[in-house]
Amino acid sequence: MWKHKTSDSIIYIDLERKLTMKPTIFADNSSTPFLSGIFDTIFYDPPHGWGEGHPFYKYPDAESFKKKWQGYGEIPRYYGWDKYKNQQALLAHLWRAQKEFFRILKNDGVLWLKWNVQNVSLHRVLMIFEDWTAMMQLSIKAPSQTAGKSQTYWLCLTKEKRETTQTALS
Repeated sequence: MWKHKTSDSIIYIDLERKLTMKPTIFADNSSTPFLSGIFDTIFYDPPHGWGEGHPFYKYPDAESFKKKWQGYGEIPRYYGWDKYKNQQALLAHLWRAQKEFFRILKNDGVLWLKWNVQNVSLHRVLMIFEDWTAMMQLSIKAPSQTAGKSQTYWLCLTKEKRETTQTALS
């Protein structure tokens, strides 16, 4: 998701170790090493598909891409589609990740979710984020961000407020 990392106040995480641009730490976003309630903001751009997908998208580093696609040119972005065998596996991971984000995000924090509807509808994905409130939805029109004709969205999500019982002070 990031094009360059210039801020020391941002922690970049990814599971893929072969990425050309390395994250700050290697971690699974569904089970992070962070304490509960410490982040103000989380940006999440998960894979939007599964399986082999487009054949270019399964090469996280330039070396393995060039071996397979000699002469093609610049390495395309890596989308992580190869991590999930089917739609069910991807959606299960999204469910686990959003539970982890709920844990590590402060109560008044925000989760920015990027989603492209190429393979799974936004409605279906939002059903997974049942403990969240969508505060804002931005439709992205830039061709470089929309996977052809598929619509891409950025959503600003906040934690659902839990019912609390007030206790009278005696």
